[in-house]
Amino acid sequence: MTYEKRRRRRESHNAVERRRRDNINDRIQDLYTLLPETMIDANTKPNKGIILKKSVDYIRQMQQLVHSLAQQIQELGGVPNHLMQQLDPQQQQQQQQQHSPTQQQQQQQASGLAAMLAGTASMNVARNDGGAGHGGM
Repeated sequence: MTYEKRRRRRESHNAVERRRRDNINDRIQDLYTLLPETMIDANTKPNKGIILKKSVDYIRQMQQLVHSLAQQIQELGGVPNHLMQQLDPQQQQQQQQQHSPTQQQQQQQASGLAAMLAGTASMNVARNDGGAGHGGM
């Protein structure tokens, strides 16, 4: 293999590797911007490991919250009225037509509400962030 061919091959490989690293760093920065302020220590500059750990911790907290809320909804026997008002009109009509929901229907309602609450929580996080970053890496 000639020197020129090896050099081009190495340059090509280096460019591919640089794009891969940049992509990973961009996604880590995206995770950082999605973290709530309460999980960010303003006194220290976060490194990649801290950002990934705090992101995993936050996702686990949100999963536990969704599970807990779904259980509470199921224990209470359905969706509270103030949350019903947040559902779209078609969902409200379906809820009103079901006079005595079965256990399966209650579980579906609870999981649907839990998904809605999870979406609301993530929208609140994004809204609180305003799309702005929290600093560099």
